[in-house]
Amino acid sequence: MTTYYSEELIQSVIEANDIVDVASGYMTLKRVGNSFKGKCPFHNEKTASFTVSREKQLYHCFGCGAGGNVITFIMEMEKLPFVDALKFLAARVNMILPEKSNQQEDHQVYEKKKRLYELHREAANYYYKMLKTSKLAREYLLQRGISQETIRAFGLGYASEDWGRLTDFLNTKGFSTADMLDSGLVMASENKRHYDRFRSRVMFPIVNPRGQIVGFGGRLMATDQNGPKYLNSPETTIFSKSYELYNLNHCKNFLDDGRIVIVEGYMDVISLYEKGIKNTVAALGTAFTPFHGKILERYAGEVVIAFDGDNAGKSATEKAMKILKNTSLNVKILSLPTNEDPDSFVQRYGQQGFKDAVSKALTIVEYELELLKGHNDLSQTDGRLRYGNEAIKILRQLETSVEVDYYSKMVAGETGINQEVIRREVLRSKTRAENPSPLVEITRDAVLLQKIPKAYQKAQELAIRYCLERPETINEFPMDYLTEPFYKDLLLTLFEKRKAGEKIEVNQIMSHFDASEDVKKIVEFMMNEDEVSRSDYQDALEIMNRFYNEAQLDKLSEQIKRESANGNDDAVAGLTNQLIEIKKMMKENGRH
Repeated sequence: MTTYYSEELIQSVIEANDIVDVASGYMTLKRVGNSFKGKCPFHNEKTASFTVSREKQLYHCFGCGAGGNVITFIMEMEKLPFVDALKFLAARVNMILPEKSNQQEDHQVYEKKKRLYELHREAANYYYKMLKTSKLAREYLLQRGISQETIRAFGLGYASEDWGRLTDFLNTKGFSTADMLDSGLVMASENKRHYDRFRSRVMFPIVNPRGQIVGFGGRLMATDQNGPKYLNSPETTIFSKSYELYNLNHCKNFLDDGRIVIVEGYMDVISLYEKGIKNTVAALGTAFTPFHGKILERYAGEVVIAFDGDNAGKSATEKAMKILKNTSLNVKILSLPTNEDPDSFVQRYGQQGFKDAVSKALTIVEYELELLKGHNDLSQTDGRLRYGNEAIKILRQLETSVEVDYYSKMVAGETGINQEVIRREVLRSKTRAENPSPLVEITRDAVLLQKIPKAYQKAQELAIRYCLERPETINEFPMDYLTEPFYKDLLLTLFEKRKAGEKIEVNQIMSHFDASEDVKKIVEFMMNEDEVSRSDYQDALEIMNRFYNEAQLDKLSEQIKRESANGNDDAVAGLTNQLIEIKKMMKENGRH
């Protein structure tokens, strides 16, 4: 069930996190007058145009237009959805956000989670120190080409062969048996004896995007050892394999090209990282899930599936591909040779070799056509015909005529079937029900809205800025003059708050708008330091009035022509009177 938070609680989190302090943790800010400035973290720039206001608790980049409050800043920097960003900031100042209706129960849940995070941090330190005592584990990592720097970056460790070494260590740190059992790192036998889950394994801490250790993966170092090759922490209140992606905590900082490479295992991630390829994540010993797809949407625009080249890897690729089709991501597939995985491939061909392979990754359609070719002999006529008919079914999933044209040409070249025949068969199957193309009536008002004169647009923005600074003027504001629904929604929100006697807080106003562009515009209005005087406001209203009336005249003229053509003399007379009245009023206003 989704947890909802009141405006008051959200505001309290915002007030507890000074935006200058938060932003300073990610960038260098220098005081300039009443504000702080630095180079924008959201786009490359030579001259600092990123401004943070402590007074308004807002940021705005005058270069790229990015803007918002401390929550939107964390959402962008940490690539988190709103609720997670709120939790991130709450944790930063040790605030407890309610997740249950019962406050006492809520506090207990919070304390339990906090205890588990502490326990996992201590366990990670323990495993890391144990690695230094195991020559076997160090040699294993060295043979796999893992440097000390990478070991440190990932916090790799070692679980000794002893059955109770970690249990004893956690006891000395003050953790109860219940704490240890809740973590899943300690287990109980049938006769109630407690022992370590992980033994004789290289250990991989699993870190969530907020930098908290939530679980572990352990790998055997020799094929003759008993037990599964990989073993993960069980599901706990802070860890679920279906929701976490290994290395996302590092990967999110290396996404300059907006691309994430998805691999299968811990060692794939670490070997690629060692070779300088740091934009990789892995599912944690479980099938790729729809939630993994949703997480990736937050961080990237494109994903490349780079699973093992064996049959199991191909099967996993097809499953992940089906899930990722339902996201907004651009999905590509890297097909590795049968005996290769990303780890072995990068060891053999190096960083550039892997990057070259990624640059040649196939689109979903290309990959599906390649699979289809593997089941049909294109040297035979019946094989080409069968492939052509099956390929048409694949091309039916395409959404644009450009894509249909491109892939139809490809299939035609492979089969000898005429491209137009393939294209026609694809398009014929895409019925209007499956791909509706609704007619849009272009009205005169719509045309006017698309061609707003700059002076009219500027006047509207200036008038709105004045109202934001002086909410008492909203009562007299002519809403009909506004051309964008967002402007009307903004002023109506202010009006309702003022009517209810509420204090108008910019952060609360922003919370009423979901679209990031709307939020950026509000911030742009609030961060503009040029004063709008009463006379400026009056001038803006006069400009808006003039353009509004001119638009009305155009609309009436069109109606008069239409009614005249239809022979509706009475309607023409009435519309003409309205037109005369507007012209008269405009003339009177011009005299004043």
